[in-house]
Amino acid sequence: MRMRGSIIWGFLVLIVLAGYTGYTQAEMDKEALAIIEVEMPTYDFGRAPQGEVVKHDFRVFNRGAAPLDIKSVKPG
Repeated sequence: MRMRGSIIWGFLVLIVLAGYTGYTQAEMDKEALAIIEVEMPTYDFGRAPQGEVVKHDFRVFNRGAAPLDIKSVKPG
């Protein structure tokens, strides 16, 4: 009878440990997010005459697993 109890406890421990393997919920949630990375988030245009159009290309990367939707951009 003692041996049978040990076997049952062993199976219960294996079942509980099996539940902790693999990804945690936080890891799965992180992978399902879009994670934005901007190579150089600021750029100094220096002095520009009033009314002159200045341009700069910002390199933006999505480091997450979900699509990254950029809906608006505002100068700062």
